Amino acid sequence: MNQKLIGLLFLISFLFFNCKNEIVKPEVLKQESKKTEKQIPMVNEENFETFLAKFNRDSVFQISRVKFPLKVKEIDLESMVELDKNKSEFKERTILKSDYTKLDFTYPKDALTRELDRYTQKIKIKKNITVVEIRGVDNGIYSDFYFEKIGGKWFLETWKEQST
Repeated sequence: MNQKLIGLLFLISFLFFNCKNEIVKPEVLKQESKKTEKQIPMVNEENFETFLAKFNRDSVFQISRVKFPLKVKEIDLESMVELDKNKSEFKERTILKSDYTKLDFTYPKDALTRELDRYTQKIKIKKNITVVEIRGVDNGIYSDFYFEKIGGKWFLETWKEQST
């Protein structure tokens, strides 16, 4: 009888400790999963300056990061005289992938000091939109290039050419 009582106590304590562990395990798993979630970044966000450097030097990469067909706005020099007649001063042009020419936003050190075609270049980043502004110095250069971050990656969306 004594052995049955010891066996029964052993079985009850075994079940008791196993049941207690089963209750604790889900809490431990939840805590471990929270730690794992914090360590894994949600989206690998692309830095614009790093993107632009690669965009400038790699034509294959550049084409992969342009939203085609590209719709751009350009000043309509022919209708500038007729602006007083409520005509649009911009015309929209669509550029297909096959007609696209590689762009280069590398800003040379002499861009502001050269004798001809002097210009400044500013990069304005606002959340998921970046504008590269190119402004000439006494020469009529005036362009804005619009980039948008989609899925953590930057893409050229459009540009507005106002140079005269």
